[in-house]
Amino acid sequence: MAGPEAIYQQLTILLALATLSHFTIKRFRQPTIVGEIALGLILGPSILGYYLNIQLFDPGFVSTFAGLGAIFLLFLIGLESDFKAIYTRKNVAVAFGGVLLPFFVGFLAAFALVPTTDVGPNGTQFTMAIFVGATLTATSTAIAAAVLLDLGLMRESVAQTIMGAAVVDDILSLVLLSIVVGASQGRLDPFSIALLVATALLFLGVGMAVGLYFFRQVVVRIQVAGMKLGLKHGGFIIALAVTFLYAFIAEVIGLSAIIGAFLAGTLFSNTPFRDDFTEGAGYLGAIFIPIFFISLGLQVNLPAVGLASDAIVFGTVLTIVAILTKVIGCGVPARLAKMTRHESLAVGWGMTPRGEVGLIAALTALTAGVINDALFSIIVVVMVLVSVIPAPLFKRYLALVAKERPSGAPATETPASDAP
Repeated sequence: MAGPEAIYQQLTILLALATLSHFTIKRFRQPTIVGEIALGLILGPSILGYYLNIQLFDPGFVSTFAGLGAIFLLFLIGLESDFKAIYTRKNVAVAFGGVLLPFFVGFLAAFALVPTTDVGPNGTQFTMAIFVGATLTATSTAIAAAVLLDLGLMRESVAQTIMGAAVVDDILSLVLLSIVVGASQGRLDPFSIALLVATALLFLGVGMAVGLYFFRQVVVRIQVAGMKLGLKHGGFIIALAVTFLYAFIAEVIGLSAIIGAFLAGTLFSNTPFRDDFTEGAGYLGAIFIPIFFISLGLQVNLPAVGLASDAIVFGTVLTIVAILTKVIGCGVPARLAKMTRHESLAVGWGMTPRGEVGLIAALTALTAGVINDALFSIIVVVMVLVSVIPAPLFKRYLALVAKERPSGAPATETPASDAP
């Protein structure tokens, strides 16, 4: 582990360059995570390490703070998740289509095309393939929200469907990721998989119940009592303590820590202090989340991938699969739910960017030793491509949806009858 002076030096470099990457990438109207990953690519073994043989950062330091970044990121996503608003039949149907089709097609593509040399030391062809499938299931809520806000369409029913289904998508993806993690640890027999699924659901159920009826009440009371004494952040600090507790329990029972962080965030999404907690976590996230995405770029080793034909073929196939399976898997259920053709296509393209959770799944696979550096590098490049390529088509169909609305008509709301 780097000494204190090295930590200060590396934080100075990371945070300064992360901010520079944000300003640079925004000029191209791209999400900041693209700039952060690109920065990691430049500073890591792909460019700086390969051409100058320089390693700027201590891996242990970066890994620790990147882990905190993932925790704060999922906590923030949880804070934005209103369970009552997102669990409608239409949203769940769109989300299931956007999880199942990409997972199975991605699994088959990886199982058929990835050579055994790209399987990690702790993986098999099967566990590698299910991890690759899992990376294709999530949706980037941040990218979709940014486009919708930019066009002023956040109150449209198509926007509500996209955001609601994206949250359900991420929940399903995180549960699936937990199952895949268990499978990578050798629990592949039907009983063990069923036990892992039951454990994941039990953790979600019990964690939610205890959180809602105990932890949330405690946090609110501490926040109220603290504000009377001039202590503004007492409740927020305890909320973070609960977040790390849930992350710890999730890890102990064999799930992913980020599931615990997401679950903890949802506990406080409907409290009067949600905005305060979001602001506080946002400041922490502003420091640690960029390090998480930079760390992904730092772990990409493009020279290790090289220009081998099998790597190029698989990367191309995975990009096509990642895009088409989301457009079809989400667009068809939306169309069956009586959305218009343009609305359905807007939903499909809006659900295509992967972003945060897909990258976390890829990192989990690398950390577990199920995939090697070369395959991880391919997946990260694909995740970036499918987060950038769909944006123009997403904007195009959103514009067509806006044109379909009669002049002067208000933005549509999700009908109450859509609730389950």
